[in-house]
Amino acid sequence: MTVWRKLFGKYLLVTNTVSCGLMMAIADIIQQRNEYFKKYKYLPNGTYVMAASPDIEQKFHNLKISDIYMHDYVRTKNMMIVGLFQGPFHHWFYMILEKVLPGKNAASVIKKTCLDQTIASPICLGIFFIGLGLLEHHNMKEIHEEMKVKLYDTWKFSFHPTYVQVDCCFWPPTQCVNFFFIPLRYRVLYTNFMTMIYDIFLSYMKYDVQYQ
Repeated sequence: MTVWRKLFGKYLLVTNTVSCGLMMAIADIIQQRNEYFKKYKYLPNGTYVMAASPDIEQKFHNLKISDIYMHDYVRTKNMMIVGLFQGPFHHWFYMILEKVLPGKNAASVIKKTCLDQTIASPICLGIFFIGLGLLEHHNMKEIHEEMKVKLYDTWKFSFHPTYVQVDCCFWPPTQCVNFFFIPLRYRVLYTNFMTMIYDIFLSYMKYDVQYQ
C-alpha cells in the first residue's frame, strides 16, 4: 500500500485533521501580510508610503522593512489549533452525509449542499469564533458579544459597501462541485483547500474589519 493510499485510507481522519489545521494557518499568514501591505505600500525601489504624520513617517523611513513587519505567530498558532478542531467535524460530517444521502444525482447533491450550508457552516463558524475567543483568553460574555456581531454577518448573504459577505454565495457552488465531482475520500481535502481561501476572509472578519 502506497503512502498516498494510507493517507487517504487508513489515516484519512489524521489527513483531514492536519490538512485543515495547516490550511487555516496558511490562510492567516496570507491575511496578516495583506493587513500589513494595506498599511505600508511599498514602491519598486524598496521605499514605502505611509498615511501618517510627518514625524511618524520619518520614524518608519529610518527603519528597515524587516524591522517593521512583525508576524503574529500566536495568532497563526491559534488559527491552526482551531483548524485542528474543525478537521474531525468535517471528516465525520461528510461520512455521515454520504451514508444518509448517497449518490451524485441532482436531488441528492442539492440536499447535501443545503444541509452543509445550514448545519456544517454555522457549526464551523461557531468553532472558529468560540475557539479563538478561548485561546485569546476572552470570557464567555466577550465571545458571545463578538459572535452576535460577527457570526451572522459572516454567514449571511448581504452586501456591504466595501465587500460582499460571502459565506452563502461562496459555499453552495463550492459544495455542489464537491458532491458532484469529488470522491468521498478527497472531499474534506478539497473543502480544506477551499476553506484556506475562505479563511482569509474569516481572518479579515476576526481581526481586520472594524465594527461600531
